[in-house]
Amino acid sequence: MITKTSSIPKKIGTAVVGFAILIGSIGKFAPHLFMNLPFPLSIILWASTGNSMPPYFMDDAWKEDEIDSWMKDGDLVVATGAKSGTTWMLYCTHQIRTKGTDLDDELYPDVSLTTPWPDLRQSRKANWIQQKERLNTTILPDGRALRDLWDHPSYPFRIFKSHYAPPELPVRKKGGKKIKYMAMARNGI
Repeated sequence: MITKTSSIPKKIGTAVVGFAILIGSIGKFAPHLFMNLPFPLSIILWASTGNSMPPYFMDDAWKEDEIDSWMKDGDLVVATGAKSGTTWMLYCTHQIRTKGTDLDDELYPDVSLTTPWPDLRQSRKANWIQQKERLNTTILPDGRALRDLWDHPSYPFRIFKSHYAPPELPVRKKGGKKIKYMAMARNGI
């Protein structure tokens, strides 16, 4: 009778170890399969198996051979950790950009429209080249061009959002654009 009782924990332990090996193998060789699971389980498994960023983020916009094709001197990249006050920082930088005036309120209908997020994959199969095209050609339901909201001539600088940090963000590049970075971190406790 003692052997039957002690075999149950052993079977459970073997099942747990087998499951951990399965999850680890998926995380190493096919982590994209995690994205078929419901949120937040998909992201938890993705991150807990050593993958750096979820697959709905991409760093293509920040590659050294690409960044000069779309950034301008004086642009600001608000580079914050996830859940560390990114939207609040975007509102603060917009107030600095407009010197606190409310005359530009019609240019600021939504933080997502006026401070683009190049890291975020807008659709499952999207790539940076497609997204860059959309940033410049999309017409909003009210008839305005999206580009007019984030690249408006009255703004002294443009603001972009990112959850990347160096080395993905090329902070210094000899002969490159003079881009400013604002970093922010927060202790979530």
